Amino acid sequence: MVVPLTDGDKAMAGRFETLRILRDQGLITPDEYQARRKANIGALLPLSSPPPAAGLDRPVPNSTQIVGRLQAIGRALEMRAITISQHAAERSMILDALLPAAPTAVANPGRPPNGLMEAADGVRRLEQLQAASLITSDEYSRERAAIEKVMQPAPPSVASQPSAPPAGSTAAGAGGAGRAAVHLASYKSREQADRGWTQLRRAHQSLLGNLQPEITSVDLGRGKGIFYRVKAGPLTSASAAKALCDELKRARQYCEPATLGGG
Repeated sequence: MVVPLTDGDKAMAGRFETLRILRDQGLITPDEYQARRKANIGALLPLSSPPPAAGLDRPVPNSTQIVGRLQAIGRALEMRAITISQHAAERSMILDALLPAAPTAVANPGRPPNGLMEAADGVRRLEQLQAASLITSDEYSRERAAIEKVMQPAPPSVASQPSAPPAGSTAAGAGGAGRAAVHLASYKSREQADRGWTQLRRAHQSLLGNLQPEITSVDLGRGKGIFYRVKAGPLTSASAAKALCDELKRARQYCEPATLGGG
């Protein structure tokens, strides 16, 4: 049974397909292709690769439109209708909107499948990506192994004392831990996270103006490193967090319900 890709999955797959077309048509170099693919492959392989740039599940112009625009600015440069710097700036803007080579805001790390049905759907999704030549056989094998590992029963463990709050967290008020919140973005540095919150609050003042930020460092382990998650809260309930996320998504902002103090 073929599981239809979600609209978000289709958008992400389309970005990688467009990138491949640009390489094949000589509009980007093989090195550019590899760098941009490597920085964002977590969109296709969420359990075995670092998180990609945020927002890759949003619609983008199709490959024909992007190819056409890159060709047009290339001709304009040849005719000296634009300068080298103007050409470089627009070209970078187009490619960064497609798949940025150095993402500053990254998506939430991939969520493991919840149960056998989701795991099976995840494997079928991988099969479709491999059939479309968007991932290699090795990538397919690593991601499938990650899915299967999640579904293995956890070994018995000895109960331990609650761990201390993660270093680098900023509480959103006394007694806020465990309260409903929304996760808005993840960044590769604390400075970027601080700036990101300022920009997010300014962009969505009517929705976020009364909330406080929580910025928490999360170590995702070898090969991924530390990311800084930006949450906002507290909210009155999980349903209030979902409603707020629905509003923010309509404004094209990434958002997922979360809790404060949970990493």
